[in-house]
Amino acid sequence: MSELAFHDRKGKPQVTLNVTPLIDVLFLLIIFFTLTSTFKRAGELELRLPDSSTAAPHLPDPERHQIEIVVTDDERLFIDDQRVDPRQLAPRLRAVLEEDPAVEVVIKAEEDVRHAEVVKLLDLVRNVGFPGVAIGTELKPPEDASP
Repeated sequence: MSELAFHDRKGKPQVTLNVTPLIDVLFLLIIFFTLTSTFKRAGELELRLPDSSTAAPHLPDPERHQIEIVVTDDERLFIDDQRVDPRQLAPRLRAVLEEDPAVEVVIKAEEDVRHAEVVKLLDLVRNVGFPGVAIGTELKPPEDASP
């Protein structure tokens, strides 16, 4: 009978790959790219606001809550990206004012919205009891006065 000779491999080092550091690096890269990426808010409206060269940038007070009322050129109304029926606008604004009396209101009307609609909206906001209203515009660089 023939005998098979088996060799003992104890003399050779066995190579193992530790994947724990690789997984750690992968998670760090995922966290880095997630935190440094910019995301477009879901449901965000693409507004064409009127230009203004004299408008000062409005910096919201971090201690005051701010709501945005948006009027599109097809006369749809939104409060903080939620569509609102025009008949329900006043009750919704009253509820917001009762919840936080120091809330700021910013009206953003597209450039093709009729002036009369913006004035009606301003009157409605003031009649509800908000002390002041900001108007949203796009800042346009001032034109040179020299010929």
